[in-house]
Amino acid sequence: MTLREATARHPLRVAIAFQGALIPLAFLLAAWLGIPLLAQFQWTAGAVLAGVAATLPMLGLLGLLALSGLRAYRTLAEQVREFLKRVFQGAPVGSVALVALLAGLGEELLMRGVLQGWLAGHLPIEWAILLTALVFGLAHFLSGFYFLFATLIGIYLGVVYHLTGNLLVVVLAHALYDWIVIRIYLRNVT
Repeated sequence: MTLREATARHPLRVAIAFQGALIPLAFLLAAWLGIPLLAQFQWTAGAVLAGVAATLPMLGLLGLLALSGLRAYRTLAEQVREFLKRVFQGAPVGSVALVALLAGLGEELLMRGVLQGWLAGHLPIEWAILLTALVFGLAHFLSGFYFLFATLIGIYLGVVYHLTGNLLVVVLAHALYDWIVIRIYLRNVT
């Protein structure tokens, strides 16, 4: 079975496998580059609250785009709804939370923990954040509009990570944002 066939037949399994695979990939790259990923997690109530609070500006930006009436946003929103409908149609309870958690953990370990961390050791932090955000945007490229949106989110998460020094904050913010947005889009699927 090809990847295309597997994705068409079992899109939820492919999403879980892909997002889940980012976690060991991040740890392997971190070990190779000498980046102590686990040391960048501070498990505190303050970090959890900061992660929840860091979700709000991203949701606010998405809300502004939804209210803007921009055709590019409407087109993207329809594409996302159709994609999510395929992925989560008939899915077990908890699937959205699992995918959101894996995406937040895997993508933030890889992007902020490994890539931004490595780049920050070689470039000024502004460049490390910007280059990581561009890679993040490219990884989410569905359209030019979504590339721009994802890049802005990547800059924001990069700054939050730089200011807090805590991967837990950006992992929680990313995962919670994804969970809320997926639930909103699935609720609006006809």
